[in-house]
Amino acid sequence: MGLFNFCKKRKTVVHEPSVPKPPVDEQNWTGKDFEFLITGVTDISPDVYDNIMTPNSLTWSKILCDEWPYYQVGEDEYSYSWELPGIQMTFSDDFPYDKAKAVADEVISNLRAAGQDAELIILDKQQLYHFE
Repeated sequence: MGLFNFCKKRKTVVHEPSVPKPPVDEQNWTGKDFEFLITGVTDISPDVYDNIMTPNSLTWSKILCDEWPYYQVGEDEYSYSWELPGIQMTFSDDFPYDKAKAVADEVISNLRAAGQDAELIILDKQQLYHFE
């Protein structure tokens, strides 16, 4: 039971750049440059998962590839992976940052409306992160 309680504690993302880099223009990013981490989510019922984890204002479809669910918005795809620090949200290489951020913002809004304490953390794939 102690391990279970340990895993439910809130995780903090600590960013430690190895070499200082110039500011990044996130607006020109595509899915190969970033991913998102959603923290503060404890559980989502399978019967409402797709409705909560997808945008309300964009048309989407769910596809399975090698038995893994992907969500398609237009020509772009994203998927989720539940990890110890939170829910990892990854995007196809050409997925524009603005569109991905809009999807993620709606998902965060859906999660909060469902009673979750969700927060979105934007991760630069060129940086190293560790979680405490």
